[in-house]
Amino acid sequence: MNGEMDASTKDQVWTQDDLLNLLEAMKVNLPQKDLAKYKTSESHLDWEKVAFNSFTGEMCKQKWNEVSKVIRKFRTLTELIFDAQDFIKNPYKGKKLKKHPDFPKKPLTPYFRFFIEKRAKYAKLHPEMSNLDLTKILSMKYRGLPDKKKKKYLEDFQKDKETFGHSMSKFR
Repeated sequence: MNGEMDASTKDQVWTQDDLLNLLEAMKVNLPQKDLAKYKTSESHLDWEKVAFNSFTGEMCKQKWNEVSKVIRKFRTLTELIFDAQDFIKNPYKGKKLKKHPDFPKKPLTPYFRFFIEKRAKYAKLHPEMSNLDLTKILSMKYRGLPDKKKKKYLEDFQKDKETFGHSMSKFR
């Protein structure tokens, strides 16, 4: 096979057990003291010895490349294989956990309420300013705001915070 696979081989389905067998076969074929970078060990690995069942060495190598994309690689190949086994057993879909669609939205802080209210006005008055500069100016203005004016934003925040608390208790 000159690096190409026919459609029937490429579309072969890998079960979780097949993936774990692949990792076990790789582990068995590693040197006893694997202290080299993973790429070095990977390049010295005899993929024909790793091959098992109906999976060829080339298929095993390609599948390993797919699996290894989702794990960090600044370690030895032995350590990577352990991580890959954990990943196969408990695949984490993404780095960020998805929130439940009905999860209540947290209330905006008093400063952020002020910022949203004033940002559009300041952006029109000073179109040459970057977002960073606008944010700096608005944060200084908020800090310099008298307590009476801050109170309005604080009260709105407290109301929304109570509503959020009730929504959370209903959600649970």
